[in-house]
Amino acid sequence: CSEWRRESRGTGFISILNPVPPGSRPRSMPTYRDQAIVLKTSVVRDADRRYTFYTRAHGKVAVLAKGSRRSKSKMSPHLGGFGVVDIMVAKGKRIDRLAGASLARSFGRVLDDLDTGAAAQGFLLVIDALTKQELPDERVFDLAAACLETLDAGARGNAGAIFHAAVLQLLGILGMAPELEDCVRCRKPLPQTGVGLSIVRGGFECGRCRAPESVAASADTVKVLRFLVRQPLPIAARLRFTPGVHREVLMLTDLFLAAHLDRRLPALGYVREWTRL
Repeated sequence: CSEWRRESRGTGFISILNPVPPGSRPRSMPTYRDQAIVLKTSVVRDADRRYTFYTRAHGKVAVLAKGSRRSKSKMSPHLGGFGVVDIMVAKGKRIDRLAGASLARSFGRVLDDLDTGAAAQGFLLVIDALTKQELPDERVFDLAAACLETLDAGARGNAGAIFHAAVLQLLGILGMAPELEDCVRCRKPLPQTGVGLSIVRGGFECGRCRAPESVAASADTVKVLRFLVRQPLPIAARLRFTPGVHREVLMLTDLFLAAHLDRRLPALGYVREWTRL
């Protein structure tokens, strides 16, 4: 039985509804509307896709988009690429279904450059890896939108700085941020030299307290990390790294994430391969 498609007038939504047999009353399903950013997609059967969104009001949600892989699908163009999408979701028993989608804001220029595209996709995968479903935090949604907006505004050659700043700020929002100001052992301000990162303790140790297994970091790297955590992304995008600081920041970001995921995140390898700092 084929699906019946129609565009809801006055809403801008492209909706896909089940056909209603003649003479019967349509079944009402609870629905909600929200703003969403696509984190990832996966193929389900021949014609369907499963979308993972991070929404403003409902947090991370997974929905099934029936028929979205068909060439005549009206919703797919609204969900491709990077953007903020107005969605309508119908609650289901096993999985929610995408009932409507309308692209509210497109960040199409992100795809004009491999650097920015890799940084954008990498950060969205980090959000997916660190967040749980239906635990909303509007700050995460705003950070994701700000990251895409900053990359879209023109970050050629410095997309990696935006990526690292966004990751560090996401860790702060989620309560996972490393301690960058004081020694995690003696609680005294960190000196300029001799510091090392303790993954177990979640921050840097001073030279006097530093354990043998801690990871050394230069004073410039610690300053860069503090800058990236504190500054809005458009300002962080202006920062230029030396090759040595770049390597250390990339390594430490990888360690910060691995400490909370118990595994290395493929997104970092993706960003490392394509971004030029």
